[in-house]
Amino acid sequence: MATDMHEGRWLGETHEFSYSQLLELSGLTAGELQELIDMGALAPQAGEAGLFTSHCLLTVRTAARLRQGFDLEPRGLALAIALLGRIRDLEARLEQLGARLPRSFR
Repeated sequence: MATDMHEGRWLGETHEFSYSQLLELSGLTAGELQELIDMGALAPQAGEAGLFTSHCLLTVRTAARLRQGFDLEPRGLALAIALLGRIRDLEARLEQLGARLPRSFR
């Protein structure tokens, strides 16, 4: 879950943001945000024109921290975001596989 810093409330996975809301909360410039979308590092919800999930908010905030901390250009941000997403997917898969092992192998 993410926390909405402006209103101090918890956001669930079903919370949606418009492009302008995402931009306001992201810490990125409009150009940086659009480049992340254009490069496929960020995408609106399928079937929902221009609406982004709370996961996208976490992604753009991570991108803003990476840009600030490492002075990354949008292409570098997109690559870093893609790699972090892949790591999360692999960790989840390992956890699923580990849950299938007998306790003696864990």
